[in-house]
Amino acid sequence: MHRPLFLALLALLVLPAVARAQPRDYGDVTQPTLITISEENVAPKLVFDDIAQQAKVQFLTLPANLWDKNPGTPITVTASQQPFWLVMKDASAKAGISLKYATDTAEPKVILSRDNQDWTAYPTVASGPFLVSLIGLHRASTVDMRKPNDTQRTFYAKFTVFCEPRFRLLRGPMGATVDEASDDKGNSLIPKDPPDPRLNFITSWAFNVEAKLDHPKENAGSRIPLLRASAKVVAQTKSETIEYADPLRDEPVTKTVAGRKVVIKSVKRGAEEYEATVTFVRDQVPPAQWEDAVFPGNALRLVDGDGKQVVARGFGLGGKGDEATYVFKFEKEPPRGSRIGKPLKLSWEIPTETKEIPLTFEFKDLPVP
Repeated sequence: MHRPLFLALLALLVLPAVARAQPRDYGDVTQPTLITISEENVAPKLVFDDIAQQAKVQFLTLPANLWDKNPGTPITVTASQQPFWLVMKDASAKAGISLKYATDTAEPKVILSRDNQDWTAYPTVASGPFLVSLIGLHRASTVDMRKPNDTQRTFYAKFTVFCEPRFRLLRGPMGATVDEASDDKGNSLIPKDPPDPRLNFITSWAFNVEAKLDHPKENAGSRIPLLRASAKVVAQTKSETIEYADPLRDEPVTKTVAGRKVVIKSVKRGAEEYEATVTFVRDQVPPAQWEDAVFPGNALRLVDGDGKQVVARGFGLGGKGDEATYVFKFEKEPPRGSRIGKPLKLSWEIPTETKEIPLTFEFKDLPVP
């Protein structure tokens, strides 16, 4: 499945119920991948292959035979030690490529497509491993006729944040903090009530965020010389993968990873193919780290007898305090297939270290709606 511009557990049970893979280190997630490229009058596929190789990522295409069906006209892309997303934007604009994110892969994946969704037309700024796109400025007045004298006014900027797909985001902002904003008549646009500081869970390399603004009631300007905002995200920097073979066995299996206990209670066929019930126990993990890493995302994978990998589509959440229980659902999605074969293995990549990354960005000379 894909969606226009979103942690993994378990398996290998031969004699022991659970086997642990080698730890994974994502490196410095605060810095951008720098790309050097010099491709002149070549097929777009060669350009994106070059970018993918340097960034150590894999691009998918929609349709799968995109480059055979619609290879596009030759393009020229040159860059020297430029951030990944700036090179991607240049190549996409010249090749007419839109981006989508995959929801059926355990790793963050970028899907390249052509559907006239020109993401490169929006103003953007690079910030570390991120690219921030300003989607629009919105201002509206609403009157509830039960209270006709009470006018509710909203004013905000909407952004899309793109993260390099070489590492996984765990949590992101529900709203950006406006650090500097005024109109061309000197009126402050910084809201008097700050945004909710809580972070939301993230399952993709792209997400939307809004920045609330205040609009002056009188003598308002028509331009915003500078809008500066900030936020923070939490990224996975290290992880371990545990694998659980023969998952249909009846007895629960317990494993400790990075100080937290993982209890695989059951895997059974349900109304929607297969369901896996798993409980996290905080144990020795500090509360702050527990909150950052307990969310499993969409990276729980089931491997059937045909070697097909199916990512958990959704889950129910229960438990409280130091425990969190998830019921994952695995279901095939047309047109890729109908039923899932007998599951032989479950696999889950569990974050063992996380890092908070500051995100700052600014845009200049904007219109006031």
